[in-house]
Amino acid sequence: MSNPGESGGNDKRSRILDAAQSLFLRYGVKRTALDDVVREAGVAKGTLYLYFDSKDALFAGVAERLCAEVLRNAEEAIASSSSITPRIVGCLDTYIGSMHRLTAQSPHIAELTESKEALAAAIYGAFDRKMRALLQELLRDAHIERRDAVDMFFAAALGTLRTGDSGEKPYRARLTALTDILLAGLRQITHSRSAR
Repeated sequence: MSNPGESGGNDKRSRILDAAQSLFLRYGVKRTALDDVVREAGVAKGTLYLYFDSKDALFAGVAERLCAEVLRNAEEAIASSSSITPRIVGCLDTYIGSMHRLTAQSPHIAELTESKEALAAAIYGAFDRKMRALLQELLRDAHIERRDAVDMFFAAALGTLRTGDSGEKPYRARLTALTDILLAGLRQITHSRSAR
């Protein structure tokens, strides 16, 4: 549903989304009623319906905001360095590591990140394509053009979660080492092919 044009509208919409996300994380999507969100946000039920015409629409709003935040964090991580390894590690940690750490905080986060509900599934599909495009662009900057390179890095990032502490520092350290190895190997393959 569209946002009402008043300047206070965004504040109310944000309060509703904050309340919904907090309740979804605490109790799960299925156990959270719209009445719970209204109470938590401190708004009238009619106000909620100005922004979200159903629980599915509210859920999609939370999913969209969560994806936008992760994408923004990934872009900031990429922009924070001029060196390729930290840029790739920042992108992968934001997309895979931070989402894993968030999931570990709440047993209900999986409902937010693995929804098969059509509206949220479309949002997550678009988000995944944007994250893949970000990583593809980084790899092009590193002169790696293999079509399967993005999948290799995503698989490496997921596998790295399973090899030790998933806290940000230890995960990033392992991911940095693995990224350096993958970059060296892919560059060697590219160099060998171009030398032929």
